[in-house]
Amino acid sequence: MGKLIVALDLDEKRKIFDLIEILGDRVDFYKVGWISYLICGDEIIKRLKKNNKKVFIDFKFFDIPNTVKNAVKIICKNGVDMFTFHLMAGKEVMKNIVEIKNQIGSSTKAIGVSVLTSFTEQDIKFLEINLSIKELVRKLVNLGYQSGIDGIICSGEELEELRRSFPSPFLLITPGVRISEKKDDQKRVITPKDAIMKGADYIVVGRPIYDSPKPDIVVEKILKDIEQ
Repeated sequence: MGKLIVALDLDEKRKIFDLIEILGDRVDFYKVGWISYLICGDEIIKRLKKNNKKVFIDFKFFDIPNTVKNAVKIICKNGVDMFTFHLMAGKEVMKNIVEIKNQIGSSTKAIGVSVLTSFTEQDIKFLEINLSIKELVRKLVNLGYQSGIDGIICSGEELEELRRSFPSPFLLITPGVRISEKKDDQKRVITPKDAIMKGADYIVVGRPIYDSPKPDIVVEKILKDIEQ
């Protein structure tokens, strides 16, 4: 399985399926978030699985323990390969996730979200806690690790330290990956090559691929960087 996960965050059904067709065998793992799911429904998951693709459901569950538990049960039974939830949902949520996965005997990976990569130090001041983003991320990740989840989403800025502290098979998945210095709402960004070198198991790339007139060429460049 490759280390690249392509995010299908496009706002038109035709564009989503066209992108999958264009990328073909180059990509075997796709992220389905709220946008693509609301547009395509279960069809997007069924079509990806029919084409032997891996599916990463990025819904970032953040609710009471029983609600998350029931959602995870559906996710696992549908053959999804990964899903996300917020680590700030707490210990009970994590305990329920691990329990329901074990009960079902599911290999679906539960991936915790710590602090969104669109956040800066300024953005977390509302929490009124005397912690930097890196310190807050580390506390949340440690809680997830001790609870038995499968991995976490983290920015490139936290990768090296987290990889030293949380060795494989604990998964580190890095979004906010950019090919160039183009400015957007992602603040803590990293290049594909640097992300892999710093210990990422997977990188998630969306806009640099689907905003390009030649998404297949961009993917080939990313895969080459990863291979190097």
